[in-house]
Amino acid sequence: MQPSFAFINPAIIEEVCLTQWRELFDAIGWPPSISGAGESLTHEGIIDALHRDPLSDELLLALETLDNLGTPAGREVIAAQLNDRQMPPGVLPLNLGERELALRLFIAQRSDGALADVFSRAQVQIQEGSSRRFNDFTGKKPGVLPGLRAKRQEIEQAILEYCREQDLGEYVQVRVLDDDDGNCRFQIMRSHHTRTPLAVVPGAAGRTKIQYRPVHADLVRYEPDLGRLRLAQSTNTT
Repeated sequence: MQPSFAFINPAIIEEVCLTQWRELFDAIGWPPSISGAGESLTHEGIIDALHRDPLSDELLLALETLDNLGTPAGREVIAAQLNDRQMPPGVLPLNLGERELALRLFIAQRSDGALADVFSRAQVQIQEGSSRRFNDFTGKKPGVLPGLRAKRQEIEQAILEYCREQDLGEYVQVRVLDDDDGNCRFQIMRSHHTRTPLAVVPGAAGRTKIQYRPVHADLVRYEPDLGRLRLAQSTNTT
């Protein structure tokens, strides 16, 4: 069976390092035309093999994983599922780009039941397009939160510590905005997971992978009459 052309987009293939491609092929079997490549494996050879060789069901699933989970939205879904399962930090190397993280999950879930559940749930969620845009939290009783502006640095530091724990980088900026109706709003600008897309750098003769962290903007709103905290996340400023 041959995959659709979307799954063998050369740019997608090249965003995954050759070491990880070798790990995948060692785990699920090598395409016949590159079975003896070893350390001489190239991205061009992989792309050619995907076009020419008969592909196993597992390789097709790996390619589909790159296509649908190897995206910023896919990364968010994977992270949410890891949190829901209360998986320990570091179970997956979250400092990878989206493509490599998705493929790492695919490889790991073949021998780990908990990660297999994360993988299955992430696939379902991304296919259904069911990602929540708002998270609401309600306190035990409503009330005004005094001195919020004075606590801005404390809030900023707490968010920074969370970002460090979740490998979201070390940039955080918090603004506290008071509304006339007594509601309070926080605007949070923060760095996010590392991205490693293919790019053409000015002055370079060819393409290369660049590494950077996009900035996301979250808006938190507290409604004292209801005791409700609403988090709207996140606008990507890539």
